[in-house]
Amino acid sequence: MMTDPYENDIGMQIARANSEGDIAFLKEMSDTGKFDPCCTTDSAKWNYLHMANMNSYSPAPLSTMHFYLDKGVEVNAQDCYGMTPLHYAMQAKNGDAALALLEAGANPNIPNRDNVIPLGMMGAMPHRLDVLKKMLENGGDVHYPNANSGMELLAFTKHYRSEREDFKEIIELMEQYA
Repeated sequence: MMTDPYENDIGMQIARANSEGDIAFLKEMSDTGKFDPCCTTDSAKWNYLHMANMNSYSPAPLSTMHFYLDKGVEVNAQDCYGMTPLHYAMQAKNGDAALALLEAGANPNIPNRDNVIPLGMMGAMPHRLDVLKKMLENGGDVHYPNANSGMELLAFTKHYRSEREDFKEIIELMEQYA
């Protein structure tokens, strides 16, 4: 467990290395035991995969995500809000990170405390059909009830987004998995 990733100079260096994709530094700190890539914060229960996509303006590079995935950081870990790293990648509109997480076994059906699943966040990136396809291949449930309306995700998308050109392919792809 870690209390605060920025609590000391090493923590600040780790944070900088994460944002810059300085994998050599992260590897050195990990190999020398100066930091544990698999630790989580005490209060929020964030791991480094959660934190990599918290800043939607500047998410960590894909190399940083792969470093933590290779170190065995829990891909489906839920923080104190029920959010998984995949939730944060979707929220940050970081399709490449979402794909990496899905390829590592991220579950697109884990609800957060507001009952929102990552699949239900596809509206943030309607142009990333590759992410949607991978979610569906990973068992994404198009019949999951939408958190706001209670309608199934597919029915909600068809009802509220079918007139939008950028959602037509999303609806077609979701229908294939219905």
